[in-house]
Amino acid sequence: MTMSTDLMAQKVNLDEMKRLLDAYALTCEVYVAAFDTEGEILLTSFHPPTLVCSLIQQADSGQELCQSCLSHIGKQAVILGEGYVHRCPAGLIIWASPLVSSDQYLGGLVAGQVLMWEMDDLARRELTRLAGACGIAPHSLINAATSLRTMGTKQVQAASDLLFAVAAYLSIQEDMPLIQHRRVSYQQARLAESIIEKKQSLDQQLTGSGRSLYPLDKERQLLGMVRLGDRSGAKEILNQLLGDILFNSAGRPEVLKARLLELSVVLSRAAVEGGGSLQRLLGLNFAYVQELADIEPIEEICAWIVKVLDAFIDEVYATRETRNLPVIRQAVSYIKAHFREELTLDDVAKAVHFSPYYVSRLFKEELGLNFIEYVTRTRIDEAKRLLLETNQTISEIALSVGYQDPSYFTKVFKKMEGRTPTQFRQ
Repeated sequence: MTMSTDLMAQKVNLDEMKRLLDAYALTCEVYVAAFDTEGEILLTSFHPPTLVCSLIQQADSGQELCQSCLSHIGKQAVILGEGYVHRCPAGLIIWASPLVSSDQYLGGLVAGQVLMWEMDDLARRELTRLAGACGIAPHSLINAATSLRTMGTKQVQAASDLLFAVAAYLSIQEDMPLIQHRRVSYQQARLAESIIEKKQSLDQQLTGSGRSLYPLDKERQLLGMVRLGDRSGAKEILNQLLGDILFNSAGRPEVLKARLLELSVVLSRAAVEGGGSLQRLLGLNFAYVQELADIEPIEEICAWIVKVLDAFIDEVYATRETRNLPVIRQAVSYIKAHFREELTLDDVAKAVHFSPYYVSRLFKEELGLNFIEYVTRTRIDEAKRLLLETNQTISEIALSVGYQDPSYFTKVFKKMEGRTPTQFRQ
């Protein structure tokens, strides 16, 4: 018994845990287990692990991968203060919740594996790669994964919520800080969603030209950069966003402040999703809101939001513990260096030494864009810069950002910006 396992045994009633794990497994029809801080399984339900899990566990390298994964998702669940839905080493869906006693992390509960989407070629290639690493026949692992139960997003989220409730009960704390932490996180998330819905509603009511009065696409890009911890990328998009906000506020400081206060709330939530400390970010947000009340000059108001952005990204860097961050950073850097070429998902996956399936999922989960959308956004952003700063023709700019056909470039540009390159330049 390891020290971390021994600590959990001292802090948690193992008989009660076993009873609740069995009840959870019976209700949700999934395998569920308790693990310590190192990712070592301490206790399991009566429901057996999936065949995929059993095959992987038979290999020494597979056991190490699984243990590392559990250690990672348990810590992420503590950081977020809620259940954490994740991919296991096989790329399949699992979810975990932390066990905490007197603010001390003990380990967690994990359930799964299930499918949330149909098996595709990328998923099969990911499983084949894992099978090779573990010395398993690829067809055995793929057949086992194909037979897994499929659950929709709402089902997985409900199962994760229920597991969190079990973990919170087992934590046995008088003030239940785990539940309080989650309540604050949930409230902040709903506030951020409410702000975005309000902006969308205002756009639908106020615009008749088809052009958005508030650049939600830029805001979504900015949030993706914050989650990633990409400071330079975030500042570049923030500057574009500020231009739109300043234009729409018509030089009125009170309107500008209101817009930037909303933006700071959404940014803080993105920083939490990027791994930042919820409590520290709430404290920072409160302090910055008070500070903004005393600022009047428009240029100082704009400097304020840049300072807020820097502080939030500092929090992402300071507390985030995830293997996804360096992978997605490397992928983004590679795209920025090669977007003028005929770039494919396979090219980027080889550059970062991960499978295309894994990289594809990372882009969607970490940046809110799929791979093609991100490459296109990078190309169009560079095209906009060239349109404003050079005298190159549309055809020359199309070629310089990776489009061989100028008419296709114009079509893509208009779809993303709501106007042609020529109109944008004018």
